[in-house]
Amino acid sequence: MREIEIKAKVSDKQSLLTALQNAGVILSAPIKQHDVVYGQKGIADNAPGSIWLRIRTENDTKKIFTLKQQHTGGLDSIEHETAITDEKELETIINILGFGLHSDLTKYRQKAMYNGIELCVDEVTELGVFIEAEKLTDLEADGASVVEELWVVLESLGVNRADEVFEGYDVLMNRRLAESQQK
Repeated sequence: MREIEIKAKVSDKQSLLTALQNAGVILSAPIKQHDVVYGQKGIADNAPGSIWLRIRTENDTKKIFTLKQQHTGGLDSIEHETAITDEKELETIINILGFGLHSDLTKYRQKAMYNGIELCVDEVTELGVFIEAEKLTDLEADGASVVEELWVVLESLGVNRADEVFEGYDVLMNRRLAESQQK
C-alpha cells in the first residue's frame, strides 16, 4: 500500500482544534507514540527507494513494526506494518541487516477520519504541534492529485500551505539536534 501525506506546522493549536470541531471532526483521545527509526548507513533522508524501519510503541504497550520505502521522496512512501511480539529479537534482526539508529522521539497523536482522509494532530516533544493529512492509495495513484486533495481538506480547516513541512519528524529532530550541537 502507498501512503501519501502532507504535514504542516501549527502555530495556534486551539484555533485548529476549534476549526476541526466546527467541521464536525471528532479527534481520538491522545495516543502516546514512541518511535525508534532505523536507516541504512550512508543513505540520504527521503531518497527515493530508500528503506526506513520503525519500531513504534503506542501508550507504552502496543508495539508495531513498520517498513517504509520512499516512493518519490518526502512523505510519499510504500508502507508495510505488523505487530511485534519480540522487540529485542527484531532489534537484533535490524542490526544484522545493517540498519543503524536514525532517530528516537515521542509524540502525542490525536486521529480522525474526515471525508476519507486520515487527519492527525501531533504534539512532538521538542518540535511542537503539527497536522497531517494522509491517504492510502494503490501504487499507480497520481501523487500530485492526491496531495492536492489533501490540501483542499487542510485549507478548509484554515491550514496555510506556507506552513507545509516536507520531512518526517525523524528528519526534523535530527536537524534540530545537529543545529543545537553546532552552537
